[in-house]
Order: sequence, then structure tokens, then C-alpha cells
Amino acid sequence: MKLTVRPKRGWRRVTFKIPDETMERIRELCERYDFRVEEAIRIIFLHGYLDDDPEANEETFERLKEEISRLEKELYELEGKWSPLKFRSYYIAMDNQNLAIQLSAMIAENKRLRERLGLPKRDYGEVEEKIHYYLNFGTD
Repeated sequence: MKLTVRPKRGWRRVTFKIPDETMERIRELCERYDFRVEEAIRIIFLHGYLDDDPEANEETFERLKEEISRLEKELYELEGKWSPLKFRSYYIAMDNQNLAIQLSAMIAENKRLRERLGLPKRDYGEVEEKIHYYLNFGTD
């Protein structure tokens, strides 16, 4: 059987030739231990379990199942910590954009008032760069 693996991004692909009897054995083991075939193949490739004992016993599969459970729990914990941070950072970015818009309006008003009062012009280049950055107009 040919197995083609593609990355999430990009155009590269890698093709593996897996003997039919090996693939059938993987399917049997997946059914017996309640794994999805794709998940088992991914674990085999990513974690290097190809070098394990070919006569793997139930203890090996139980160990792998426990490791997967532990990693899933860790993933959920990390997602639980990451999710609120992403939420907060989004609203902070929105606040920054709002403040940048307000600051832009204040600078325009200041320029107009200075012109009417006959005061010398000021350079707001540095502030305008920050405004463009927070409004995502900058090239950074």
C-alpha cells in the first residue's frame, strides 16, 4: 500500500510504501485497541515506534494508550491557558486601534488649531508611525 503524507502548509509530499501484511496488522491492532488507523500511523511515524519489538504485547499498547491520554490532557490544559490569553490580546489590540483613531483625530484637531492661531507647525511623525502601526497600516 502507498501512503502519501502532505504537510498542513506547502506543496511537498512524501510517499511511503507499506507492505500489505503490515498495513493489515496495523488495522487489526487498531480495531482491537480502539485506535483510528490514521492516528496509529501518525504515532508510528512521529514518535519513532518503528524500532519497537515486532512482537509487541498488550503492555506496549497500553503504555502507548496511556501516553496518548496524558498528552491529550496536557493539550487541553495548554488550550485552557492559551484561550483566555488569545481572547485578551484580541481585545487589547482592538483597544489600541480605538486609541490610535482617537489620537489621530486629536492630532488633526491640534494641527488645525495651531494653523488658526498662527502657531508654528509641529512634527508628529513619530506619533503618526505609531498610529499606522496600531491601525495595521505599517510595513512592520
